[in-house]
Amino acid sequence: MNNLNDDMTVLDRFKDTADTLTPNERRLVQTVIESPTSAALGTASALAKSVGVHEATASRLARKLGYASYAEFRDALRDAFIATQEPATRFEKTISETSSDTILGNLIQQEANALQKIEDFISPAQITTVAARLLSANRLYIYGHGNAETLAVMMLKRFRRFGGDVHKLDPDPRGLAEQALGFRKGDIVLTFVFRRPPRAYRPLLELAREAGAETVVIAGSIGATLVPQPDHLMAAPRAGDPDGFQTLTVPMTVCNALVIAAGLTARNKTLKTLDRLGQLIGRFE
Repeated sequence: MNNLNDDMTVLDRFKDTADTLTPNERRLVQTVIESPTSAALGTASALAKSVGVHEATASRLARKLGYASYAEFRDALRDAFIATQEPATRFEKTISETSSDTILGNLIQQEANALQKIEDFISPAQITTVAARLLSANRLYIYGHGNAETLAVMMLKRFRRFGGDVHKLDPDPRGLAEQALGFRKGDIVLTFVFRRPPRAYRPLLELAREAGAETVVIAGSIGATLVPQPDHLMAAPRAGDPDGFQTLTVPMTVCNALVIAAGLTARNKTLKTLDRLGQLIGRFE
């Protein structure tokens, strides 16, 4: 075993070793996160084959994570996922016995299955903690690249309605650099990462950290391998084919949970602000 804490969870070990992982090891980690039950029940050879790497790579990853062998790593996966997935397993069995040949029906099944598993990766306590931090930020900066821009706009509007000083970060490098000049201690930078980190990811997090601002990332299965790791990571696999089309339903649900939790965290303040907003809307209309 290496110097990793024996009490650390598998996901914590992924995050703590992210900056030491090779590209092939990162692919293995993403595969494990996307299909933890398969990895927990399979062999090192099967996992390696599914990614297209040598079996020794899977064994080396286990040791890098602090496990004496791949078997010990597999046992940790079983403890982390299989024991807690009984409801999801029953649900998966139910839908597998239901015939659905339509695009809509198949999509509903995939989304429902992915939603059932969110709490295997993101705890209610994380939602509460991050929501409170977002609400208490001096200034909240939100960055969304590509498809994630939809989520960034949603979070921008929601937290502005709570009375926050919220800013959408510019996708243009020059504009982003100008905004980053203003990062200060007490600010929070929220960004989204799904298939791969956007080019701005590393400098954005590094500049936030240098300024003393906190960082929050909402991510897909790539989350545990991000470098640098954010102060608060909320990562859960999305529905769909990892190599093909994937939807925003899971991260959208995480965003909505954060919005609701933020409202509950400061219930009187947020309700008062929303009431004032309603009055102002009436005046403009």
